[in-house]
Amino acid sequence: MSSVWGKNLQISLFGESHGQMVGGTLHNFPAGIPVNMDRIKLALKLRQGSNNFNKARKEEERPKIVSGVTNGVTNGAPITVLFPNKDYNVTEFVKGIPRPSQADYAAEMRYKGAADLNGGGHRSGRVTAPLVFLGTMCADYLASKGIEVVSHIRCIGDIYDEKFGAEIPPLLIERLNSSPLATISPDIRKKMVSLLMGIKATGNSVGGSVETAVVGMPAGFGSPIFDNLESKIASILFAIPAVKAVGFGLGHMFSHALGSDVSDPFVAGPDGEVRTATNYNGGLNGGMTNGMPIIITTDFKPTPSISQPLKTMDFIKNRIVDISIKGDHVACLVPRSNIVVTSAVAVAVLDAYLEGVGYR
Repeated sequence: MSSVWGKNLQISLFGESHGQMVGGTLHNFPAGIPVNMDRIKLALKLRQGSNNFNKARKEEERPKIVSGVTNGVTNGAPITVLFPNKDYNVTEFVKGIPRPSQADYAAEMRYKGAADLNGGGHRSGRVTAPLVFLGTMCADYLASKGIEVVSHIRCIGDIYDEKFGAEIPPLLIERLNSSPLATISPDIRKKMVSLLMGIKATGNSVGGSVETAVVGMPAGFGSPIFDNLESKIASILFAIPAVKAVGFGLGHMFSHALGSDVSDPFVAGPDGEVRTATNYNGGLNGGMTNGMPIIITTDFKPTPSISQPLKTMDFIKNRIVDISIKGDHVACLVPRSNIVVTSAVAVAVLDAYLEGVGYR
Protein backbone atom coordinates (compact mmCIF):
# COMPACT_ATOMS: atom_id res chain seq x y z
CA MET A 1 0.00 0.00 0.00
CA SER A 2 1.28 3.49 -0.85
CA SER A 3 0.57 4.90 2.63
CA VAL A 4 2.61 2.25 4.46
CA TRP A 5 6.42 2.49 4.63
CA GLY A 6 9.20 0.46 6.20
CA LYS A 7 10.78 -2.95 6.52
CA ASN A 8 11.73 -3.53 10.17
CA LEU A 9 9.99 -0.45 11.53
CA GLN A 10 6.75 0.32 9.67
CA ILE A 11 4.80 3.56 9.60
CA SER A 12 1.38 4.12 8.06
CA LEU A 13 -0.38 7.46 7.57
CA PHE A 14 -4.11 7.97 7.05
CA GLY A 15 -6.79 10.64 6.80
CA GLU A 16 -7.47 13.66 4.61
CA SER A 17 -6.75 17.36 4.98
CA HIS A 18 -10.43 18.27 5.38
CA GLY A 19 -11.70 14.97 6.76
CA GLN A 20 -12.53 14.27 10.38
CA MET A 21 -8.95 13.49 11.32
CA VAL A 22 -5.48 12.46 10.23
CA GLY A 23 -3.37 9.90 12.01
CA GLY A 24 -0.55 7.42 11.89
CA THR A 25 0.51 4.04 13.21
CA LEU A 26 4.04 2.94 14.05
CA HIS A 27 4.67 -0.82 14.02
CA ASN A 28 7.57 -2.66 15.69
CA PHE A 29 8.78 0.27 17.79
CA PRO A 30 10.74 -1.03 20.80
CA ALA A 31 8.79 -1.66 24.00
CA GLY A 32 9.54 -0.07 27.36
CA ILE A 33 10.47 3.36 25.96
CA PRO A 34 9.07 6.49 27.70
CA VAL A 35 7.26 8.82 25.29
CA ASN A 36 8.94 12.25 25.42
CA MET A 37 5.84 14.45 25.06
CA ASP A 38 7.80 17.66 25.67
CA ARG A 39 9.97 16.96 22.63
CA ILE A 40 6.94 15.95 20.57
CA LYS A 41 5.02 19.12 21.50
CA LEU A 42 8.01 21.26 20.48
CA ALA A 43 8.28 19.41 17.16
CA LEU A 44 4.58 19.91 16.42
CA LYS A 45 4.91 23.60 17.25
CA LEU A 46 7.85 23.92 14.85
CA ARG A 47 5.77 22.24 12.15
CA GLN A 48 3.12 24.94 12.51
CA GLY A 49 5.68 27.63 11.82
CA SER A 50 5.41 31.40 12.19
CA ASN A 51 2.33 33.48 11.39
CA ASN A 52 4.55 36.03 9.67
CA PHE A 53 4.99 34.04 6.46
CA ASN A 54 2.76 30.97 6.81
CA LYS A 55 -0.92 30.39 6.20
CA ALA A 56 -3.48 31.31 8.83
CA ARG A 57 -4.91 27.80 9.18
CA LYS A 58 -3.49 26.38 12.39
CA GLU A 59 -5.03 23.30 13.89
CA GLU A 60 -5.16 23.17 17.68
CA GLU A 61 -2.84 20.19 17.92
CA ARG A 62 -4.16 17.86 20.59
CA PRO A 63 -2.96 14.47 19.42
CA LYS A 64 -4.48 11.43 21.05
CA ILE A 65 -2.54 8.20 21.45
CA VAL A 66 -5.07 5.38 21.19
CA SER A 67 -2.81 2.32 21.26
CA GLY A 68 0.71 1.13 21.95
CA VAL A 69 1.39 3.26 25.03
CA THR A 70 0.57 2.46 28.67
CA ASN A 71 1.19 5.05 31.39
CA GLY A 72 3.43 7.01 29.04
CA VAL A 73 5.61 4.03 28.09
CA THR A 74 5.51 2.03 24.84
CA ASN A 75 4.12 -1.46 25.38
CA GLY A 76 5.18 -3.20 22.16
CA ALA A 77 1.82 -2.95 20.38
CA PRO A 78 1.39 -0.76 17.28
CA ILE A 79 1.39 2.90 18.32
CA THR A 80 -1.52 4.84 16.81
CA VAL A 81 -1.96 8.60 17.18
CA LEU A 82 -4.95 10.66 15.99
CA PHE A 83 -5.16 14.36 15.10
CA PRO A 84 -8.75 15.69 14.84
CA ASN A 85 -9.31 18.29 12.10
CA LYS A 86 -11.25 21.40 13.08
CA ASP A 87 -9.98 24.38 11.11
CA TYR A 88 -11.09 23.85 7.52
CA ASN A 89 -13.64 24.92 4.90
CA VAL A 90 -14.66 22.31 2.33
CA THR A 91 -16.37 24.87 0.09
CA GLU A 92 -13.06 26.46 -0.98
CA PHE A 93 -12.28 23.87 -3.66
CA VAL A 94 -14.14 23.44 -6.94
CA LYS A 95 -14.30 19.98 -8.54
CA GLY A 96 -13.47 19.87 -12.23
CA ILE A 97 -11.03 22.77 -12.07
CA PRO A 98 -7.65 21.34 -10.98
CA ARG A 99 -5.17 23.69 -9.37
CA PRO A 100 -1.97 24.09 -11.44
CA SER A 101 1.02 22.01 -10.27
CA GLN A 102 -1.09 20.32 -7.59
CA ALA A 103 -2.06 16.63 -7.53
CA ASP A 104 -5.77 17.29 -8.24
CA TYR A 105 -5.83 16.07 -11.85
CA ALA A 106 -3.45 13.15 -11.28
CA ALA A 107 -5.52 11.99 -8.29
CA GLU A 108 -8.76 12.26 -10.29
CA MET A 109 -7.28 9.99 -12.96
CA ARG A 110 -5.73 7.58 -10.43
CA TYR A 111 -8.90 7.15 -8.36
CA LYS A 112 -11.44 7.34 -11.20
CA GLY A 113 -13.06 10.58 -10.01
CA ALA A 114 -13.53 9.46 -6.40
CA ALA A 115 -10.53 11.28 -4.88
CA ASP A 116 -11.09 13.79 -2.09
CA LEU A 117 -9.59 16.98 -3.49
CA ASN A 118 -10.44 19.31 -0.60
CA GLY A 119 -7.18 20.80 0.57
CA GLY A 120 -5.30 18.10 -1.31
CA GLY A 121 -7.08 15.28 0.52
CA HIS A 122 -4.76 12.46 1.57
CA ARG A 123 -1.91 14.11 -0.35
CA SER A 124 -1.96 17.22 1.85
CA GLY A 125 0.80 18.45 4.11
CA ARG A 126 -1.69 18.02 6.95
CA VAL A 127 -0.80 14.31 6.94
CA THR A 128 2.73 15.24 8.04
CA ALA A 129 1.41 15.96 11.57
CA PRO A 130 1.37 12.27 12.58
CA LEU A 131 4.66 11.79 10.71
CA VAL A 132 6.25 14.44 12.93
CA PHE A 133 4.74 12.89 16.07
CA LEU A 134 5.93 9.36 15.32
CA GLY A 135 9.20 10.50 13.73
CA THR A 136 10.05 12.51 16.83
CA MET A 137 9.58 9.35 18.90
CA CYS A 138 12.12 7.69 16.60
CA ALA A 139 14.52 10.64 16.88
CA ASP A 140 14.27 10.56 20.67
CA TYR A 141 14.99 6.83 20.74
CA LEU A 142 18.02 7.31 18.47
CA ALA A 143 19.27 10.09 20.76
CA SER A 144 19.22 7.63 23.66
CA LYS A 145 21.66 5.54 21.61
CA GLY A 146 23.96 8.48 20.93
CA ILE A 147 22.60 9.19 17.43
CA GLU A 148 21.28 12.70 16.71
CA VAL A 149 19.20 13.82 13.72
CA VAL A 150 19.29 17.56 13.02
CA SER A 151 18.26 19.81 10.12
CA HIS A 152 18.65 23.42 9.09
CA ILE A 153 17.42 25.55 6.22
CA ARG A 154 20.12 25.30 3.57
CA CYS A 155 18.54 27.86 1.28
CA ILE A 156 15.41 29.86 0.55
CA GLY A 157 15.47 31.15 -3.00
CA ASP A 158 19.01 32.36 -3.66
CA ILE A 159 19.87 32.99 0.00
CA TYR A 160 22.12 30.20 1.31
CA ASP A 161 23.02 29.24 4.86
CA GLU A 162 26.35 27.64 5.73
CA LYS A 163 26.69 23.90 5.17
CA PHE A 164 27.21 21.43 7.97
CA GLY A 165 30.89 20.79 8.63
CA ALA A 166 32.57 17.48 9.40
CA GLU A 167 32.07 18.23 13.10
CA ILE A 168 28.60 19.24 14.33
CA PRO A 169 28.73 20.42 17.96
CA PRO A 170 26.01 19.32 20.43
CA LEU A 171 25.07 22.94 21.21
CA LEU A 172 24.41 23.60 17.51
CA ILE A 173 22.25 20.47 17.30
CA GLU A 174 20.24 21.61 20.31
CA ARG A 175 19.75 25.13 18.92
CA LEU A 176 18.72 24.00 15.45
CA ASN A 177 16.28 21.40 16.78
CA SER A 178 14.40 24.08 18.74
CA SER A 179 14.43 26.98 16.26
CA PRO A 180 11.35 27.94 14.18
CA LEU A 181 13.64 29.19 11.39
CA ALA A 182 16.68 26.99 11.85
CA THR A 183 19.86 28.40 10.33
CA ILE A 184 23.50 28.01 11.29
CA SER A 185 24.17 31.71 10.59
CA PRO A 186 22.00 34.27 12.47
CA ASP A 187 22.71 36.88 9.78
CA ILE A 188 21.42 34.56 7.05
CA ARG A 189 18.28 33.97 9.10
CA LYS A 190 17.52 37.71 9.06
CA LYS A 191 17.96 37.84 5.28
CA MET A 192 15.64 34.86 4.84
CA VAL A 193 12.95 36.49 6.98
CA SER A 194 13.19 39.67 4.91
CA LEU A 195 12.90 37.68 1.66
CA LEU A 196 9.90 35.71 2.93
CA MET A 197 8.06 38.85 4.02
CA GLY A 198 8.61 40.36 0.59
CA ILE A 199 7.45 37.20 -1.21
CA LYS A 200 4.38 37.04 1.04
CA ALA A 201 3.50 40.66 0.26
CA THR A 202 3.45 39.97 -3.49
CA GLY A 203 1.19 36.92 -3.14
CA ASN A 204 3.90 34.67 -4.55
CA SER A 205 5.95 31.75 -3.20
CA VAL A 206 9.55 30.55 -3.29
CA GLY A 207 11.33 27.22 -3.06
CA GLY A 208 14.23 26.14 -0.91
CA SER A 209 16.11 23.24 0.62
CA VAL A 210 16.76 21.56 3.96
CA GLU A 211 20.10 20.03 4.94
CA THR A 212 19.99 17.18 7.45
CA ALA A 213 22.76 15.49 9.40
CA VAL A 214 22.68 12.16 11.23
CA VAL A 215 25.47 12.33 13.80
CA GLY A 216 26.81 9.36 15.75
CA MET A 217 25.60 6.56 13.46
CA PRO A 218 28.24 3.81 13.62
CA ALA A 219 29.81 2.32 10.50
CA GLY A 220 28.32 -0.75 8.87
CA PHE A 221 24.58 -0.01 8.90
CA GLY A 222 22.50 -0.32 5.73
CA SER A 223 22.81 -2.72 2.82
CA PRO A 224 24.01 -2.56 -0.79
CA ILE A 225 21.96 -2.57 -4.01
CA PHE A 226 18.17 -2.26 -3.63
CA ASP A 227 17.90 -1.89 0.15
CA ASN A 228 20.69 0.65 0.52
CA LEU A 229 20.35 3.39 3.10
CA GLU A 230 20.29 6.15 0.50
CA SER A 231 17.25 4.68 -1.23
CA LYS A 232 15.60 4.02 2.15
CA ILE A 233 16.00 7.64 3.26
CA ALA A 234 15.08 9.08 -0.13
CA SER A 235 11.91 7.00 -0.41
CA ILE A 236 10.44 8.33 2.82
CA LEU A 237 11.51 11.91 2.06
CA PHE A 238 9.64 11.82 -1.24
CA ALA A 239 6.47 11.13 0.77
CA ILE A 240 6.63 14.74 2.00
CA PRO A 241 4.52 16.99 -0.26
CA ALA A 242 6.52 19.31 -2.58
CA VAL A 243 9.83 17.43 -2.24
CA LYS A 244 11.34 17.25 -5.74
CA ALA A 245 14.97 16.21 -5.18
CA VAL A 246 17.09 14.46 -2.56
CA GLY A 247 20.90 14.37 -2.50
CA PHE A 248 23.62 12.91 -0.28
CA GLY A 249 26.93 14.58 0.51
CA LEU A 250 27.81 16.75 -2.49
CA GLY A 251 24.71 15.44 -4.27
CA HIS A 252 24.31 16.78 -7.80
CA MET A 253 27.64 18.64 -7.53
CA PHE A 254 29.42 15.31 -7.95
CA SER A 255 28.54 15.54 -11.64
CA HIS A 256 30.82 18.60 -11.97
CA ALA A 257 33.73 17.24 -9.92
CA LEU A 258 37.02 15.45 -10.54
CA GLY A 259 37.66 12.24 -8.63
CA SER A 260 40.87 13.64 -7.18
CA ASP A 261 38.95 16.59 -5.71
CA VAL A 262 36.21 14.61 -3.94
CA SER A 263 38.15 11.70 -2.45
CA ASP A 264 37.40 10.92 1.22
CA PRO A 265 40.66 9.39 2.56
CA PHE A 266 40.42 7.22 5.68
CA VAL A 267 42.40 8.46 8.67
CA ALA A 268 42.67 7.83 12.41
CA GLY A 269 40.55 10.12 14.55
CA PRO A 270 41.66 11.80 17.80
CA ASP A 271 40.64 8.74 19.83
CA GLY A 272 42.04 6.25 17.34
CA GLU A 273 38.70 5.65 15.63
CA VAL A 274 38.50 5.21 11.86
CA ARG A 275 37.06 8.23 10.07
CA THR A 276 37.52 10.15 6.84
CA ALA A 277 39.44 13.39 6.47
CA THR A 278 36.60 14.86 4.40
CA ASN A 279 32.95 13.94 3.99
CA TYR A 280 32.06 14.56 0.36
CA ASN A 281 30.08 11.31 0.24
CA GLY A 282 27.92 12.31 3.18
CA GLY A 283 28.69 9.38 5.46
CA LEU A 284 27.59 6.68 3.02
CA ASN A 285 29.57 4.33 0.78
CA GLY A 286 27.83 1.63 -1.24
CA GLY A 287 24.56 2.33 0.57
CA MET A 288 26.14 1.68 4.00
CA THR A 289 27.29 4.00 6.77
CA ASN A 290 31.01 4.69 7.18
CA GLY A 291 30.80 6.36 10.60
CA MET A 292 30.86 9.96 9.39
CA PRO A 293 27.77 12.18 9.67
CA ILE A 294 25.13 11.26 7.10
CA ILE A 295 24.46 14.46 5.13
CA ILE A 296 21.21 14.81 3.17
CA THR A 297 19.83 17.72 1.15
CA THR A 298 16.09 17.84 0.44
CA ASP A 299 14.80 20.29 -2.18
CA PHE A 300 11.28 21.74 -2.08
CA LYS A 301 9.45 23.38 -4.95
CA PRO A 302 7.56 26.64 -4.32
CA THR A 303 4.05 25.97 -3.11
CA PRO A 304 1.74 26.09 -6.17
CA SER A 305 -1.10 27.72 -4.21
CA ILE A 306 -0.43 31.44 -4.46
CA SER A 307 -2.60 34.55 -4.33
CA GLN A 308 -1.72 35.69 -7.85
CA PRO A 309 -4.14 34.79 -10.68
CA LEU A 310 -3.39 31.48 -12.41
CA LYS A 311 -4.62 29.68 -15.51
CA THR A 312 -5.92 26.14 -15.63
CA MET A 313 -8.49 24.02 -17.45
CA ASP A 314 -12.13 23.60 -16.55
CA PHE A 315 -12.68 19.93 -17.41
CA ILE A 316 -16.45 20.21 -17.12
CA LYS A 317 -16.79 23.10 -19.59
CA ASN A 318 -13.65 22.09 -21.54
CA ARG A 319 -12.03 25.51 -21.61
CA ILE A 320 -9.07 27.42 -20.17
CA VAL A 321 -10.05 29.58 -17.20
CA ASP A 322 -8.47 32.02 -14.78
CA ILE A 323 -8.57 30.99 -11.13
CA SER A 324 -7.78 32.70 -7.88
CA ILE A 325 -6.91 30.33 -5.07
CA LYS A 326 -8.48 31.83 -1.98
CA GLY A 327 -6.93 31.74 1.45
CA ASP A 328 -3.83 32.90 3.30
CA HIS A 329 -1.07 30.98 1.56
CA VAL A 330 2.42 29.89 2.54
CA ALA A 331 5.29 31.98 1.18
CA CYS A 332 7.68 29.04 1.50
CA LEU A 333 7.21 25.47 2.67
CA VAL A 334 10.76 25.04 3.91
CA PRO A 335 10.58 26.64 7.40
CA ARG A 336 7.71 24.38 8.48
CA SER A 337 9.11 21.38 6.62
CA ASN A 338 12.46 21.47 8.39
CA ILE A 339 11.12 19.40 11.31
CA VAL A 340 9.15 17.18 8.91
CA VAL A 341 12.38 16.23 7.13
CA THR A 342 14.09 15.55 10.46
CA SER A 343 11.21 13.30 11.50
CA ALA A 344 11.15 11.37 8.24
CA VAL A 345 14.91 10.80 8.29
CA ALA A 346 14.66 9.59 11.90
CA VAL A 347 12.12 6.93 10.88
CA ALA A 348 14.38 5.69 8.07
CA VAL A 349 17.52 5.67 10.21
CA LEU A 350 15.79 3.82 13.05
CA ASP A 351 14.53 1.26 10.54
CA ALA A 352 18.15 0.63 9.49
CA TYR A 353 19.40 0.73 13.07
CA LEU A 354 16.92 -1.91 14.25
CA GLU A 355 17.90 -4.10 11.32
CA GLY A 356 21.54 -3.82 12.36
CA VAL A 357 21.26 -4.35 16.11
CA GLY A 358 17.87 -6.01 16.58
CA TYR A 359 15.51 -5.11 19.39
CA ARG A 360 17.77 -5.88 22.34
